[in-house]
Amino acid sequence: MYQRITNNYINENVLNNLFTNRTTLIDLQRQIASGTKFERPSEDVLSAITVLSSNSTLGKIENYIKNIETAKLEIETADRALLTSLDSVHEARELTIQALNATSGTEELNMMAEQIEQIIQQIKDLGNTKYGTTYIFGGKETNSAPYTDPPTTVDDGEGIYYGGSASGSHEREIEIAEGVTITVNLCGEDIFGQYYKWDHDADDDPTDLQAVGDGLIATLSKIKEQMESSTPDKDIIRQEMATLDNDLQTLLTSQATLGSLLARLDITERLHKDDKISVTDIKSGAQDIDYAKAISDLKFQEAALQASLQVGAQIIKPSLLNYL
Repeated sequence: MYQRITNNYINENVLNNLFTNRTTLIDLQRQIASGTKFERPSEDVLSAITVLSSNSTLGKIENYIKNIETAKLEIETADRALLTSLDSVHEARELTIQALNATSGTEELNMMAEQIEQIIQQIKDLGNTKYGTTYIFGGKETNSAPYTDPPTTVDDGEGIYYGGSASGSHEREIEIAEGVTITVNLCGEDIFGQYYKWDHDADDDPTDLQAVGDGLIATLSKIKEQMESSTPDKDIIRQEMATLDNDLQTLLTSQATLGSLLARLDITERLHKDDKISVTDIKSGAQDIDYAKAISDLKFQEAALQASLQVGAQIIKPSLLNYL
């Protein structure tokens, strides 16, 4: 049994084919204009999920890289401060050796004491080193200078007071990878120590000169006190010089710690940048078009549409007059 094919059926079929070809052509034009395979997630759900997942991963990687770059700059700033401190300590050590010289007189010792005082103030300033608005040696107390004049109610209080986070509770951590944190700072108290002293006035409690604390600043202050004394005790100077050598080693160890941190951050940063390239490639494969292929497909589709229009014009051309 034969089924009659009506003119309406033929016309609808031709128009449907034209519509399909035209829609495909428009989609190819949109892809080339936007550079992406799809405009809405519903057009390619699996690819859309891949793109969304890639964007989330890339966002995390960017945050990790930003954290690492900021940490590296802060650590490099701290390293420069320690390097300058090392130079100052070497200078103080040379002055201490001169003070132990049997020929050093009172006037010469007083001049050395003044130089030591300048070094102490320089160490204090280095202890207050900032990166941006952050005092990097103040532990978690980053908004105020860790090394200041000591809190005292008497008029002649003097010295240097460490007001940052205490050793053991100073760590500032950043996340450098999924679930991986790293401490990016060193405690000023561990490196430079703290030291303060004061004289009470006659009206106050009759307490003589007091010295509290230890570390580099304390060592230098004690050496200076002996140099200023009318009867300097060279045994004490010699003892403090040995302590100064330990303080020098502390600076070197701190520098080594910073160097290790920088090396670890460099390696982690390189890994993140490699991951960024890989994830970007995955995202691109799911989202971006192949321009050469898309342009080739566009040319083919334009030719197909043109052919469909020509054939359709011939098929639909007969009208009712042809059957009268």
